[in-house]
Amino acid sequence: MPPTTDALIAKLSPRDLAILDDLQQFRLLSTRHIQRLHFPIAPDAHRTAAGATKATWRVLTRLERDGLISHLQGRIGGVRQGSQGYVWQLHSTGERLQRQRHGYKARRRYTAPSQPFMEHRAAVNDLVVRLRELQREGDIERVEVEAEPQCWRTYTGPHGIPQTLKPDLYAVITRGEYENHWFVEVDLASEHLPQIVRKANAYRAHAASGLEQRSLGIYPAVLWITTDPPRVAAMRAALRTDPGLPKGMFTIIAASEVDAFLRGSEGGAG
Repeated sequence: MPPTTDALIAKLSPRDLAILDDLQQFRLLSTRHIQRLHFPIAPDAHRTAAGATKATWRVLTRLERDGLISHLQGRIGGVRQGSQGYVWQLHSTGERLQRQRHGYKARRRYTAPSQPFMEHRAAVNDLVVRLRELQREGDIERVEVEAEPQCWRTYTGPHGIPQTLKPDLYAVITRGEYENHWFVEVDLASEHLPQIVRKANAYRAHAASGLEQRSLGIYPAVLWITTDPPRVAAMRAALRTDPGLPKGMFTIIAASEVDAFLRGSEGGAG
C-alpha cells in the first residue's frame, strides 16, 4: 500500500520541501538549477562540485522513487549534459502533496512540454537561480520573484476590452536604499522583430492603464535578456522605429551581460 500524503510529508527534509516548492513555482528546473539552488559549494555545505553533484542526484532519485517528481525525456543542452541536463517537474503525487501543504484547490495538469518551451523556461530560470545566488553571496539583500502565470497582469485595454500582459517573470530586488522592480522578458531570437515591437506596445498599454502605478507608485522597468550583442542591437533598432514607445521603459541586454547588470543595477523605474 503506498504511503499517505501525511506520511510522505513527515519523512521529507526542509531541503526536500524547498525543492518541491521551487518546482511548484517555476514548473521546470534542470538538475543543474536544483544543484545551484539547494546544494551550494561552500565551507558549510559541499566542498567540491563533485560532492554537490552526487548529493543532488541522490536526493532527486529518492524524490523520484517516491513518485514526487519526474524528469522529462528531453534535456537542456543535449545528451552531452548527461544527468545535469535532465529537466524535472512535479509528478502527480508531488502535486497532490503540494496542494495539501499549501491549501491549493485547483489541480495543475502536467504535460510533456516542447523542447523550445523547455529551453525558454530554462533561460528564464537561469535568471532566478543567479538572483538567488547573488542574495546568498550578499550582493543582493532581498529577492522576490513571481513566475508565470502569477506574474501576468490583467487590465482594461482600448475600447474597454480586457487584456492580459504576460511577462516571463516579475522580480523585485533590494540592495541598500534601492528597490528595483522589473518585468522580465527572455528572448532566444526565435521571434520576429515586429512581434518584439508588439510586446513592447503591450507594456505601453499596460502602463497607460495606471494599475501598477497605483499599487507601487512607479511602473516597473522592462528588462529584455537576449542571446548576443547583435540581437541586442537589432531589438533596440526595432523599438526605435515606433515613436509611440516611451523612452527609458525598456532595457535590453545580452545573456553574457546579466551578471554585470545585476551587480550594478540601480533604480526601479524605466
